Amino acid sequence: MAVRGSLEVEAKFRVHPPFELPRLDGERTGAASTDDPVQRELRAIYWDTSDLRLAREGITLRHRSGEGDDKDGWHLKLPTHGARLPDASTGSRDELHADGRDDRVPDELRDLVTAWVRTAVLGPVATLVTQRTTFVLRDEPGAALVEVTDDLVSVLSSGHVAGRFREIEVEDVGGGTSIIEAVGAVLRSGGAVGGQFVPKVVRALGPQATAEPDPPPPGDISPSDPASFIIRDALRHYTRDLLTQDVVVRRGGDDGVHQIRVAARRLRSALKTFRPLLDGAWADALRAELSWLANELGGARDSEVVLARLVADLERLPAELVIGPVRARLDQDLGGDLVRHQESVLTTLRSERYLALLERLVDAAWEPLTTPAAEAPAGEAVASLLTRGWSRLARDVERLDRPSATDAEWHRTRIDAKAMRYACDAVEPVTGSDARALSRRLAKLQFVLGEHQDTVMTRGVLRGIATSPRGGTVAFTLGLLHARQQEAATRARARFRRLWVEVARPRHRRWWTT
Repeated sequence: MAVRGSLEVEAKFRVHPPFELPRLDGERTGAASTDDPVQRELRAIYWDTSDLRLAREGITLRHRSGEGDDKDGWHLKLPTHGARLPDASTGSRDELHADGRDDRVPDELRDLVTAWVRTAVLGPVATLVTQRTTFVLRDEPGAALVEVTDDLVSVLSSGHVAGRFREIEVEDVGGGTSIIEAVGAVLRSGGAVGGQFVPKVVRALGPQATAEPDPPPPGDISPSDPASFIIRDALRHYTRDLLTQDVVVRRGGDDGVHQIRVAARRLRSALKTFRPLLDGAWADALRAELSWLANELGGARDSEVVLARLVADLERLPAELVIGPVRARLDQDLGGDLVRHQESVLTTLRSERYLALLERLVDAAWEPLTTPAAEAPAGEAVASLLTRGWSRLARDVERLDRPSATDAEWHRTRIDAKAMRYACDAVEPVTGSDARALSRRLAKLQFVLGEHQDTVMTRGVLRGIATSPRGGTVAFTLGLLHARQQEAATRARARFRRLWVEVARPRHRRWWTT
């Protein structure tokens, strides 16, 4: 079944039933004309879990009829983040549309909400009947600017009207957010109430639909709060990141797999950093499952990185040094791996093991299993935790000074530098700018060590292709590419040592060591 998508940007306003709609064209809005209004009756059945997991995230899943044309059917609206909007009345959502019967959610849409629904059951939770009046505001040449929708909504329960409300929506259809803002100002001057972008079903379902999402976002922490608050908020932050990126991956979005792995690594790092304050068996079991997830998703990312590095190096080689069908061989081996890994990613995200992990992460983010030591003030607990992480990293770096330091030891240093950086990020709500500054320095280390590890992976791939049965035809050029990767590794090691001299200065750690 085909799923069609579009970006919806609109403002919502609450009005009382006898509200008289003011004139919306003219000088105050800049619209030149208004189309004749069109009236319809719409019927929408909203689906959610019994505890309204979708509604609490601002996600709506419904089957609607009465709109006509190709607008009837199933609609999934997903909040977007980072859009520049004029005020809190205005929201931006990705709207996905699919055909189908009203008694069965299409598999394609059900799949997209998996991370939020998890192991719960989807079912109808509300039926809304809307008397809708719509008209379009146009500019002087006649181009559409915004569509204004005046809805009188009846909430049905057991076939009877359980409540009514009226709202006005102003949706961008070509004029941009400035015209939405201008029309909104006129509506407010007439008595409309804005300031809150709330889906109709949330208003219909009441307080339960506006409860905290699952899990809630992080809150504010002070140094006097229990250290368990830092753990809880770190788990909430990164669990929510993982859930958000799950949808990106299922929709085929860029960088989604990488971002899920980043969230999984941050969660593992937090559980490691705060392990002295956690039930050890509980934390270790959760870390093991997160490691499984990161490994399952790693192949797609690794193939993508290696292919990009080799193609870039190949393009920089003089043409006379490219002997044999090198690019075709890279595309065949790495491109094929990439496709297989991408298919494997979706299999993993649709597995029962993954769903079970999501449920465990959400539970952990609500209430991590801490020890009595976690009730100590956060400001006091931070110092010992950071000291442990820094000591591990310093020992790693000392080992790298040996001529016999292996690629595996460089990789271990990268892991511990990343863990230290993530620890600084986790305690930043308590320590502020000092932790943020050290995190930025560690990020530079992590980047250089990541570059080194990329060369390790790439060299391994080149050796594998060159020693394969048909590797001889491209072996010369692969050898040149291998040498380039070795040179990049040498540069990365030298740059790391220069950066470490600055990062290791005691003054960068005085905020927790004094």
